[in-house]
Amino acid sequence: MQPAFAPRRSRVLVAAAGLTVVTVYAIIALVQILVWNPEAAVPGLTAAEVWREVGAANQGPPNGFVVAVIAVGPALGLVFLLMFALTDTDVWSVVSAYLALLLLGIAGYFVASFGPGMGLADTYGISGGDHAYGGAALGVVSLLAMLGLLAIFVGGVIRGRRAKRAPVVAV
Repeated sequence: MQPAFAPRRSRVLVAAAGLTVVTVYAIIALVQILVWNPEAAVPGLTAAEVWREVGAANQGPPNGFVVAVIAVGPALGLVFLLMFALTDTDVWSVVSAYLALLLLGIAGYFVASFGPGMGLADTYGISGGDHAYGGAALGVVSLLAMLGLLAIFVGGVIRGRRAKRAPVVAV
């Protein structure tokens, strides 16, 4: 059975939607790390005031590393969009690629937020974990992406088994 390749327009539209979702995920991760979490961890202070105190305590406020790690997802999403626009593939491969980026986004979030979280913890004597709900929301999105990938995999296995059992009709 030949794979059903999606028309270029469909692949590009799905990839553009995937890139959009991955970019929104990255923006939420950055805002969570840089604004929401410090403001929730130290109520009454703005994020700028918190990071100024973290820097004054020599605990290393967030730097370009945080942005660079978070930017990996959208950068890969853009590469995927170009790749899917230029190659023939089925739409489920496109969807799977972006779901995989969303799944891996939680690991990128952890890596990017670890240093700033430790800076908060060391400066204020608090937990270095999430104090705002943005991190939990990102975790839910990554979990749903994993379930989506699992559903696509199981669906592919079922379709493959049905195709093997289908009678061959001679023409």
